[in-house]
Amino acid sequence: MFLALFCMALQGNAQFVLKGTVTDTGKNPLTGAHIVLKDTNYKTTADNQGNFSFTGIKKGKYLMQVTFVGFENVRRSLVITRDTELVFILNESAVVSDVVIVSAVRASQNTPTTFTTLDKETLTRRNLAQDLPYLLNQEPSVVVTSDAGAGVGYTGLRIRGSDITRINVTINGIPLNDPESHAVYWVDVPDFASSVNSLQLQRGVGSSTNGAGAFGASMNLETNSIRSQPFGMINASYGSFNTYKTTVQAGTGLIRDHWYFEGRASAIGSDGYIDRAGSALNSWFMQGGYTDDKTLIKAILISGKEKTYQAWYGVDEYTLESDRTFNWAGAIFEDDGSIRFYDNQTDNYQQDHYQLHLSRQLTKTWGLNLSGHYTYGRGYYEEYNQGEFIGDYGLQAFNDSIATTDLIRRRWLDNHFYGITWSIRNKHEKTDILLGGSMNKYDNARHFGEVIWAEYASPVRQGDHYYDNTAFKTDFNAFLKAAWTPLANLTLYGDMQYRIINYRVSGVESHGESVDINEKFNFFNPKIGASYESEIGTLYASYSIAHREPIRDDYIDAAPGEKPEPESLGNLELGLRKTASDLHYSVNFFLMNYINQLILTGEINDDGAYIRKNVGKSYRTGIELSAGYRLNTLMEIDGNLSVSTGKTDYRQMNSEGTIENFDNVDILFSPRLTGAAQLRLFPAKNLEFDWLLKYVSKQYLDNTGNENLVLDDYLINDVRICYTLNAEKFPDVEFSLLVNNLFNKKYESNGFVWDNTPYFYPQAGTNLLAGISVRF
Repeated sequence: MFLALFCMALQGNAQFVLKGTVTDTGKNPLTGAHIVLKDTNYKTTADNQGNFSFTGIKKGKYLMQVTFVGFENVRRSLVITRDTELVFILNESAVVSDVVIVSAVRASQNTPTTFTTLDKETLTRRNLAQDLPYLLNQEPSVVVTSDAGAGVGYTGLRIRGSDITRINVTINGIPLNDPESHAVYWVDVPDFASSVNSLQLQRGVGSSTNGAGAFGASMNLETNSIRSQPFGMINASYGSFNTYKTTVQAGTGLIRDHWYFEGRASAIGSDGYIDRAGSALNSWFMQGGYTDDKTLIKAILISGKEKTYQAWYGVDEYTLESDRTFNWAGAIFEDDGSIRFYDNQTDNYQQDHYQLHLSRQLTKTWGLNLSGHYTYGRGYYEEYNQGEFIGDYGLQAFNDSIATTDLIRRRWLDNHFYGITWSIRNKHEKTDILLGGSMNKYDNARHFGEVIWAEYASPVRQGDHYYDNTAFKTDFNAFLKAAWTPLANLTLYGDMQYRIINYRVSGVESHGESVDINEKFNFFNPKIGASYESEIGTLYASYSIAHREPIRDDYIDAAPGEKPEPESLGNLELGLRKTASDLHYSVNFFLMNYINQLILTGEINDDGAYIRKNVGKSYRTGIELSAGYRLNTLMEIDGNLSVSTGKTDYRQMNSEGTIENFDNVDILFSPRLTGAAQLRLFPAKNLEFDWLLKYVSKQYLDNTGNENLVLDDYLINDVRICYTLNAEKFPDVEFSLLVNNLFNKKYESNGFVWDNTPYFYPQAGTNLLAGISVRF
């Protein structure tokens, strides 16, 4: 009797194994398919053979959902009373998938390059108010920084030591990098993460095809995909430094199975950690179009408007110790030694992006993508300057005895960027060939300055510009990509790109000198590689050659008699990656050899941008490791570690006017060690607790190896708590709390050198962000 009762108790508390396979109708495994047991913490992705498994499943009723891009979702009700094995066969979607739009720039499982893909769920979980770079902080080899110290306003990231000017960024395959500076100003597209369906981060040259060459990494963003059902979302968050975000988003779903519309409006604001580093950011996103089984038409508007108080001056070591939040921007020094501040020392800019995409499945094996785009940017930054020479601004002094004056100036940029991209794809069982290209034009980009007030002078004529120059740039490229699978587990890959750039600038620069740039570049960028599927994962190897033209500031900041040269890169990637039901891991070695690399000198120009110059021998090399394991339904761990070095031979003129040589020294902003770790706990239904760690080792602020010009290493701990309230008859409500820098670590993530003196950008101590999202 006792034995029978004991056996019944064991059966009542028994735990079972649930496993299965996900394939298409041709029995091909759908690697990466998402499998979720609804209203539980069980979720995973299918491995390279399409297999998945869950352990520790208790007896009961469950609803399982299986999804994969381009295929119809499957939901199945289950009753678990024993170990269970399932087979899911997914049918291709009746409408063309949005993912075809980014197919030309995306890497797949068998592409021999190093990459990470973040889905919408991951981005949404991280997105409270901080800019997009901060949502990538846990990714391998990534370092983020914020001028205002709190992740809102002007923010940036580096990957493998390379800054944003060397990272190729595209939205739906359309270049986002500014054609002249190669920079991406995330402040111009605030809260864009709310409209991103997925983000792929490729380290190294990657598979970039459109826009500036990838000299450290490439990032391609896919905007929201079509949803079949109507939806709505309201998100609000608030936290330290008066930081807030409000987002309203809604979509119609498919109307009559073909038409759809979606819109989003966001407002973000923050006072910033640094004094007077406030930001007021607004953005809009709208898309709509038509889809059927062979055609996708998609029109998109992305618009952002920002007003940000300048915080790009940093502080010296003395101020760092005595008043680390001090901001020199807008300082007005009075005769009695006191300081007051100009209240409108701000950056003001608006940028509107228009995109139109057409995807057409011509036959079972042939597909066409055609996209047109137009971006209009305009704005200025305003400054109060003291003791400026009146003659430098074309002003009229009140009398002949006055040579200098205090004044307020605005420096303007008004630009237009437009073009087309296209690709034709032929895909068979063993071959995948992609032919494409783009033609883009940066047209009539005007850089000009005006004085809106002067204490002892007046403009010669109202509205006169004290400098004015115009830039034009055309960028044409054509590429051919091919993947061939001669054996079941082996894929060979080749890629050839030819790129032609014409760049012209003429007029007068802000320092009063004439500028005349007329350059043409022809670049051939080949790639070759292979991948092999094995039981331990996907083994891959590739070698790529990339070229890159100098940016505008390279010409403007060049020393007299010097001219910047284009740079080239040879990139070797060797790696292994595997995704299984409860485990994923990757390890890769990289070597990036540069010729004529334009590296940062550590100094900045009068616009706050880093100065660059060509160097001789330089390289970056290292090993990147990442892994994640789901221990059980209550715990999941994830982490990565990058061990790397960047070296160069560097020459600079010292204060005595002689040239000093520094051989095989560390390239600035190249930490030898970066790492991230995440512990995720699921202590109760719909409750998630994340402990996040980020470590960045010492970084040099110039290229001389001077130990007095460094950023110290730092280890940051963050905590994130999320709770979702589900009810059948009510909208889902999610509550979030993010505690940044839990242990109040004082650290600096960026800096520069001026007159051999280091300046730093302090980051915030412990700070909070709390949010609520309502989805219906």
